[in-house]
Amino acid sequence: MTLLVGLVLGVSLSSWLIVAAGLLLAVFGNIWMWRRCELFPIDRKTAKTAHRVGWAATIFAVAAAFFG
Repeated sequence: MTLLVGLVLGVSLSSWLIVAAGLLLAVFGNIWMWRRCELFPIDRKTAKTAHRVGWAATIFAVAAAFFG
């Protein structure tokens, strides 16, 4: 979201400085949040279901782009 807001503000104000600041803020924010996030394993069935849902969402998005 930070990257998107920085990009929109930078383009709307014609300022590459705002785009660069938004990019840096997004990168360093993600690095900081990644180190704070607790990772834990998930079971194989849940991972497989998530993978199928991801593919279904991708196929739906592509179909909506073609026909919508």
